[in-house]
Amino acid sequence: MSKKSFAMKKNQVLFVSICSIALVLTLLLILRREQLGTGVSFPQKPYRNDGSENMVQRLKPLVKDRQIISKGAFHKEKPVILEPLGNRELKPPGEASPEEELERIWNYIYQRQYHCTESKYLGGQKTGPFAGDGAYDVCVEKQFWPDRNPSGEKCLVYSFGINNDFTFDDAIAQLGCEVHSFDPSMNLADKTVRKSGVIFHKIGISNEDKDRGFNGWKMRTLKTLLYELGHLDRHLDFLKVDTDRGDGTGFEDIVMQELLETGLYKCVRQFSFELHMPGPLTQPRLLNRCRLLYHQMRALNDGGWRLYNTTDNVRYYKTQANKDYTQRINKNNIVNRGGYVILWESSFVNFEVIGTCKNALSL
Repeated sequence: MSKKSFAMKKNQVLFVSICSIALVLTLLLILRREQLGTGVSFPQKPYRNDGSENMVQRLKPLVKDRQIISKGAFHKEKPVILEPLGNRELKPPGEASPEEELERIWNYIYQRQYHCTESKYLGGQKTGPFAGDGAYDVCVEKQFWPDRNPSGEKCLVYSFGINNDFTFDDAIAQLGCEVHSFDPSMNLADKTVRKSGVIFHKIGISNEDKDRGFNGWKMRTLKTLLYELGHLDRHLDFLKVDTDRGDGTGFEDIVMQELLETGLYKCVRQFSFELHMPGPLTQPRLLNRCRLLYHQMRALNDGGWRLYNTTDNVRYYKTQANKDYTQRINKNNIVNRGGYVILWESSFVNFEVIGTCKNALSL
C-alpha cells in the first residue's frame, strides 16, 4: 500500500470514529432531553411585582436555602426545569397581555417536569357522565412514597373537597394511610369514620380560622388543622385540594400561598389539586389570579417541587356541549368571554422534603 493510500485509509478510519462518537453523544443528549422534557434551560429569576394582589409581592423571599433530609440509595436529584419554547417570546410575567399570560401558564402546565415511573391512579367515578371525575395520580416511587418506619406510623393524607365522592380517599386509605377528608358543604356529621378508616371533618380550608367563615362554614388554615389534629410532628405524605368557591375559582391559590408563606411546602411529599381558571381574563381580578397561580407554581418549583402529571377536566362540557369537546375550546374563549372555565388536575412531587411539619414551620 502506498503512503498516499495509507494516509487516506487512516483519515477514513478517523472520520468514522469521530462520526461514531458524535452519534453516541447525540443519542445520550436525546435520551436526557426525553427525561426532562423539551425546551431550553430556564435561568431562575426573581419574581416580578406585577400587581397581582399582595400575595404575589410576598412570594420572592419565601423559598430559602435548606438542608434536605438524608438521601437513601433510591434518591433522585431533582430535574432541571426547562422553559417551554412557546414562552420564550412572551413579555415578562405581570407585564404581558391577557392572551400572553394565558399562553404562559398553558405552556407551563403541559410541560412535564418529572417522569414518575411507578404510579397508581386512584378513585374516580367509574360510570356515568362524569366518569373519571375525582381520580388522582399518586407517585409511589420510594423517594416520594417511602416504606413505613418500624414504629408502624402510617402515611398521612389530607383531602380537601369531597362532594360526597370518597372514592379517592377510600382507595388511598387501602394503601395503609391515615386519611382525613374535609368538606364543610356536605350533609354528614363531623368526625364520621368510614369503613375504610377515612375520618371526615366538616371543615373547609381557608387563609384564616373562623367558626363561621365562607358560606357560614367552619374554616381553618392548614397550619391550624395540623396543630388541632396532632400532626405537626409528621410529614404530610399526600395533600389533595379539589375545592370550588361557586364563582368558577377554587381555594387552591389559598393553599399554595400558605404552603409558601409558612414553609409547610417543605414537609409535603406530594400535592395534587384542581386548578380553576375562569374567564374573561380581560377582567383584572381574574387576570391577576391567573398570574398568581403561575407565580405560586414557579415558587414551589424553587422549593424543590416538580410537576409530573396534568389531566384536562372537560367532563362537564363533554356531557353538556359535545362529546368532542377539548380544553382548547376553553382556551379560545376564556380571554374575552365569561362562562368558560379551564380546569386542570395537576400533581407535584417534592424532591426536597425537610423533616416534619414542625421542623418546616421553624425554619
